[in-house]
Order: sequence, then C-alpha cells, then structure tokens
Amino acid sequence: MALLIRIGDALTASHQRMMHSWPISPPLLLIAGFLILILVGTALLKLPLSVDAPISWREALFTATSAVTVTGLVVVDTGPTFSVWGEAVILVLMQAGGLGLMTFAVMALLSLGGRIRGQNHLVASGYYNETHPRDVLRTAKVVVKLALVIEGVALVPLALVWVPEHGWMQGLWWSLFHTVSAFNNAGFTLSPDSLMAYTGHPVINTVIPALYLIGGFGFIVIMGILDYRPSRQLDINVKVVLFGTLVLSLMGGAMIYMLESDNPATLATLPSLSDQLWASWLQATTPRTAGFNTLDISAMTQPTSLVLMLLMFIGAGANGTGSGIKVATLFVLLSATWTYIRRRREPTLFSHTIDTTTLLKALAVTVMAVLGTFMGTLALSITEDADLLTVAFEATSALGTVGLTQGLTSELSGWGQMIVMMMMFVGRVCPLTVAYLVGSAFASSRDSTKTELHIG
Repeated sequence: MALLIRIGDALTASHQRMMHSWPISPPLLLIAGFLILILVGTALLKLPLSVDAPISWREALFTATSAVTVTGLVVVDTGPTFSVWGEAVILVLMQAGGLGLMTFAVMALLSLGGRIRGQNHLVASGYYNETHPRDVLRTAKVVVKLALVIEGVALVPLALVWVPEHGWMQGLWWSLFHTVSAFNNAGFTLSPDSLMAYTGHPVINTVIPALYLIGGFGFIVIMGILDYRPSRQLDINVKVVLFGTLVLSLMGGAMIYMLESDNPATLATLPSLSDQLWASWLQATTPRTAGFNTLDISAMTQPTSLVLMLLMFIGAGANGTGSGIKVATLFVLLSATWTYIRRRREPTLFSHTIDTTTLLKALAVTVMAVLGTFMGTLALSITEDADLLTVAFEATSALGTVGLTQGLTSELSGWGQMIVMMMMFVGRVCPLTVAYLVGSAFASSRDSTKTELHIG
C-alpha cells in the first residue's frame, strides 16, 4: 500500500511538471474512450466466430454498450448466444469499462488539484483541468493491479463451486467471467436466469456481493481501507461510503424480506429461512448497479419494485465501478435537508463541514438524474407497450447502469433499444462528468477548511 501511495504522489508531481505538453480534458477522454470501446466491441461481437446463433448489428451494438457501461441489460442471452470468443470479448469490454471509469475518477481528482496521500485525504495543489496521457497510463496501471489482485482472490472460492459442477475448463471460465462481471458491477452472467439457481448458496451469495460492493466502493475508498491504522481516523469519504452501504443494505434487505415473504412467486417458494435471508440480502445489494438476481424480478410486488428503483437510483460509491447518483450524494442531500430543518447554517457529516462545491455537485448530479429518469420513462412509455411501473423500472435500471429488468428488455422495439442504449451511456459518463465540471469551476475558490466529499 505504501507503493500505491508513492505512485499517487508521483502522479501528482508528474501532472504538475507535464500538464502543458498535451492537455486532455478528462470528460472528453472518458466519452471518447467509451465510444471507441463500444464501436470496437460491436464489430468484434458481430464476427461469425463470436456467436453460436446469428445476431443483428443492433443486438451486437446493444450488447457492447451494455458491457462497456457495465449495465448488464441484454436483448439476447449471453451464454446460449455467444461462443467462448464472444464471451471473452464481453469480459474484456466489462473490465475496460469498469476500470476505465475508476481510472477516470482518479485522474479527474488529480486534475482538479487533488493528491492521494498516506493520511487518506486530498490536498489542493493549485493546478486544474488538464491531464497528461502519461498520467493516465500510470494511474491505470495502479487501478488495474489492485483490481486484478481482488479478482484473483475471489476467483478461488467461485472455482470451488463451479469447477465441480462444470469441469475444469468451463468451471474456471465461469468463475473468471462472473468475477470480472461482479467486480465491475456489470451483472452479465452465462446463465439465462442469472444466479437464480444459487438462491441459497452461501459462497455465491457472499463472494459475488463482496466483489460488486468492493468495486462500487471506489479506488480512493479501497485505498483508505487498506491504509487504515488505529492511530488515525478514517477519511470522511471512507466513513460515508461504508456507513451508507451498511445502512442501505440492511434496510433494503429488511424491506424486501417483509414485502416478499408472503409472495408465492418469490420468497415464499424458498424452502428455508436461510434461503429467504440470502435472497433478500443479494436483492438489496445488487441494485447498487450490479444487476444480478436470485429472485424473479418481474414477479415482485409493486412496493418491492419501488424499493429497488430507489436503491438503483442511489447506486454505489463515488470513484467506483458502479453508477447512480452515489451514496455520498444521498447523504450530502440528507445532511443539507436536516441542517435546513434545524435552522443551522452549515451541513455536517461525521463532524465535518460540507463545502459549497460538494453541495452543488450533489444537487447537479441528482437533478440531472431525476430529469434523465423522467425523460427516459417518457420516451419508453411512447415506444413500448408496457405499464408505467415496468417502463419506469427499466428506465431507472438503464440510467443507473444496473441491469435489473422486469422482462421488458428482451421485448424492446428498435426505438426502445436505442433509447435504452443512450440511457446506459449517459448514466455511465454523466455523473462523474457533471461532478468534474462543477468541481473545476469552483476549484480555485475551494475552502480548504471544509471537507469535500467525492460526488459522482
């Protein structure tokens, strides 16, 4: 971990020395990179050796977009449709999309004057808005190394489950594919029913959620956890993400259990209480933009669907592989609301004052997410023959890059597929882009005495 910290310091120094040699705007870098990945992925998935059953160009484009934006919505079943080569293409697209966003988040942080230090906090350096390609490559190496270590550790227990079931080659491939899919919050699986065959399996319901929760924490939070020492406090960003994740997971799991325990199409069909609790746990955590399911989403009650939509809208932690408005954004808005109710002047979280820039980021990201969800729901309600809740659920899932569906994705019209693809792309790049633009506009006037939470 000391090596990672030194690399972070070196990145900042390198950024200050070479920022004028080839300036690249991080948002443009992110958008261009994602577009290139999608187009290349589409071409590769359309090759005859990538499929076992023919697919159209639009289906290839939809699959590539879903993989790069790590959403998990599919118009064709991944396992039965694609060959091993095609599945490998999807795996690479998921890894590149998830780690690409995490790399961008760190680079945006550095370009706004942030620095990763041993004390797990960020210090303004005074240089803004430009990023050198060498910085991007070095940052990407650190992010990739950390991700590969986490994925490598998780691969072992999954292999102990799937190798006995499928044999060595297929079992290891299943383990690798689902490890990458989970860590990057992609939600792609090689089974048409996602993880429903493992509803009560302790290993699957532990390792898979651990992967997408850790991936959703983000690079800065993971470093903060690994670098924690009893002699100093955790960084405010680490506290908010961990506390928010715990609260949302426990409350979401309890609500799903209470709302679905009598539903004969979901929890009531499971043979034991432990199976019901495992299913409630996974379904409460997977809307954090992971997209896996062990219950039939289309059979859930309307109240449960609304709970899942709220969790999908919130999403994961900032700087991670997940999307949504992010946990920190939610708690910043809740803190501001509580401050207003109490007639106080400045909102605080864990005794830290929240600065104006963070509040503006939270408001901007949330307002745009609300408008995007509304516009997507409106558009799909025009093009698709489905009830409003199903359409709204699909729009929320697409914009949050979650991947959960009540069955509408496979029945989308051509226009509907285009709308969902656009929502997946916007939902992936927009939150961090907005946070970066707001942060860059106010970076020079940032009050260093107030805590800035990572938003977007």
